[in-house]
Amino acid sequence: MPAKKPYVIAMAAMLCVPLAASLALADNFRPQTRTAAQIEIAERLDCFESTAAALQTQADRYAASVRNNNLHPESHAHELNIARDQVNVLGRELTKLEELSPQGTELQQAAIREARPELEAVADHVQSAIVMLNADRRSRGTPAFHDEVKGMNESADSLYSKVDAITDYEKAGIRAGTINVPAEPEA
Repeated sequence: MPAKKPYVIAMAAMLCVPLAASLALADNFRPQTRTAAQIEIAERLDCFESTAAALQTQADRYAASVRNNNLHPESHAHELNIARDQVNVLGRELTKLEELSPQGTELQQAAIREARPELEAVADHVQSAIVMLNADRRSRGTPAFHDEVKGMNESADSLYSKVDAITDYEKAGIRAGTINVPAEPEA
């Protein structure tokens, strides 16, 4: 039986660490009232996140079709134009969010800050794939084209995942009453 004792102690320690960490975090986040700007940023981040999710889904489907080589040649241009349009919509929304960022919570600012390099990476991959396709329609079968599509897909996934994780964390904190409680509407 003495051999089980260290195992039990290790298990107890592993279970207590997350509890202690969450209590320490909760102590650092005192409930406070959100400003109108923070509420607007939250709404815009939700919209941004939804569009990023649509881009992620579209990029994932396109990448799977490219891997399986089951797209009509003209479909490549169509799919890349959809991705370009989504990136442009996200870019415009992110510019507005960046303007509002100084008025946001720390978590909102982090989500906005993390989104820019990921969105730029998606844009770079989409643009490179479009240039390759325009230069030579046969390039859609090359490893370089496949790499661009794969990079587009991975960057779109990273963009959505990072923004989603940060905004979900903030929303969970609000529900728990530890982060930025929304202000009561004034009568």
